[in-house]
Amino acid sequence: MAQLTIVIEPLPRLDQLASLWRDFDRMGAHDFFVTWTWLGTWLQALPNSVRPQLVKAMRGDVVVGLATVSLTSSRLHGLVPISQAWLNASGNSDIDQLTIEHNGFASAQVSREQLMQGLIRTFAEGQISADELVLPGIAGVIPGRKLIDVGKLVPAFGTRLDKLDSSQGIEPLLSPNARQQLRRSLRQAQRVGPIKVEVAPNLSTALQFFEQMKILHIHWWERRGRRHAFSHWFFEKFHLELVANGMRDKNIDLLRVSAGDHVIGYLYNFRRNGKISSYQTGFDESIPNLRPGYICHALAMKHYADEGMLCYDFLAGSNRLKQSFSSERYELGWHHLRRKTTLFQIDATARRIGSALKERLNQNSGG
Repeated sequence: MAQLTIVIEPLPRLDQLASLWRDFDRMGAHDFFVTWTWLGTWLQALPNSVRPQLVKAMRGDVVVGLATVSLTSSRLHGLVPISQAWLNASGNSDIDQLTIEHNGFASAQVSREQLMQGLIRTFAEGQISADELVLPGIAGVIPGRKLIDVGKLVPAFGTRLDKLDSSQGIEPLLSPNARQQLRRSLRQAQRVGPIKVEVAPNLSTALQFFEQMKILHIHWWERRGRRHAFSHWFFEKFHLELVANGMRDKNIDLLRVSAGDHVIGYLYNFRRNGKISSYQTGFDESIPNLRPGYICHALAMKHYADEGMLCYDFLAGSNRLKQSFSSERYELGWHHLRRKTTLFQIDATARRIGSALKERLNQNSGG
């Protein structure tokens, strides 16, 4: 079998690229975030100032994997200029607020691990003209001895839906406290009216659900004085186009959960190979002692289990609901891989010393 090689070249016309990419989507096991629905929409929506290149994984003359890379510049600690190569991301923090997860290659023939190791090896051998290879939202990266990794691992959570008993829903997964809170919230909601789950049947309804979700989402974060997902214009522009494309491709769901005429919340989910990815939410907090997130996710999980879906993925980030509602925990990495140059080795040493001092201070303070 021919060795796997990685080639980087200018993007072709997107309509030409779409045909090959969609062939991989039909047959491949890669995640929604590296399908043409997500990445094709992203490429169309990017401002002209961001021009990614195409990454092709080849076996001989045959293309066996596709991704993109954006070549950008940055400054180490705001001082020393360095060049970066970002996998399926722009390198612009406002644009990358989209947060790609389960990142990698679209492929129908080669495993994600082989493709990622091929890319990392190509970078380590100096065949990618960048000081740093940035891999956001990647699982299971092994950088190798030639590279320094200054990234971070983030916990993520999910639940096997095929293990659920449809008559009991998710309650057997929950701790006694979480089960009690869910039951209390359901009783409280039922006093308002019958609880129902609606999946947007068409694009018009999906866009209405998205707009209402946005309002609730912004309100939730602003009440807490924190930055929300819609704080940069590109986020909404991208997702309005993604909803339209995803409704066409039948791999996006917008859900509304209500008690009578009162909306409890909205869920914005992705579908791919039996997995539901819970990407964005908006919850109404106006009913006292009601946990809208508990109700919405519990009913959505039961809906998908009844539909025959296999997994409900809460994606990266940790909170009490994710921990309570999940049967599995895993990690995604936001990796910055660097060659072992003198500059990066000095920086790595300084990072280790800083981390050790911080840990010592925490120990001494009882933290």
